[in-house]
Amino acid sequence: MNQILATSKPTTKKTKKSNGPADIKTVVKVFAITMLVFGVFMIGTGSYAIYKDNEAKNSEITKPVITETLNEDGTAVVLTVTHDKAIDKIEYSWDGEETQTITGNGRSYIEQEIEIPGGTSTLKVRAVDTVGQEISTQREFTAKDSMNLDLTISEDNKLKITAESETEIAYLTYRWDEDEEQTIDINATTVDQEVDVPMGTHNVTVVLVDVNNKTETKEKTVIGTTKPIINVSTDDAGEYYLITITDEKGLDRVDLNIRGEERTITVDDGKTELKYKIKLNDNDENRLEITAYNVDGINSDTVRKKADKTNH
Repeated sequence: MNQILATSKPTTKKTKKSNGPADIKTVVKVFAITMLVFGVFMIGTGSYAIYKDNEAKNSEITKPVITETLNEDGTAVVLTVTHDKAIDKIEYSWDGEETQTITGNGRSYIEQEIEIPGGTSTLKVRAVDTVGQEISTQREFTAKDSMNLDLTISEDNKLKITAESETEIAYLTYRWDEDEEQTIDINATTVDQEVDVPMGTHNVTVVLVDVNNKTETKEKTVIGTTKPIINVSTDDAGEYYLITITDEKGLDRVDLNIRGEERTITVDDGKTELKYKIKLNDNDENRLEITAYNVDGINSDTVRKKADKTNH
């Protein structure tokens, strides 16, 4: 028998094991890095989504814009309201009085001229859009004096009301304090009226109204008082001037000129009656001029007399 002899030893391959400690660490690291990257990605994506959502919401929450300017002649306010959405309504009032409403009717731009009542007045405006967003303003405006209304006290202690206007004035009203309002028809472009002033200190409110229903208002504090009354006579013998001065509020002083000699008599304690006796000179006209003032500064009519004794 023939024998076959092996000339070399058979080789055996060894397979490397994969479940060693080093391999596990590598897998954990890879997994951790993957999760970290994924987490950062998710946080970034979420934050961006929240930012975009807030940005979208903020872009949606807008309010109307109110603009107020005087017109060319300074008698009215040009009210303008603009918005990127439809305007539901505009409300306005002067000095807290009755509120007027302008309906939006789906408009995003509204302009309206609002007349100033007269003098200085406060305009309140509130604009609301169709989703409920609103804005309010409050400003003072002073109208130009288009009717030139003026209030003065005349020499005889009456309230003098004067005015001039390019437009016909229909009527005026006046009211003392909280008393009932009185009306005077005018129907002209000028006013020249006198009204009795009640006794004491009072506030008067005068309103002019033209044919276009435009108004102008003025107020004034006045003191109602009667002016002093002077009575001058001569005695039965014609030898003296007999002078009596009275005033129900009290007298302050008397200016006297007798035969060219000027004197001022100061009255103490606000006396309501004074009496003087002045000797008449012979061969003289005895010219007398006398004016009295009360404690409110109201002066009497000036009384002039001449007792001619040049022929005596």
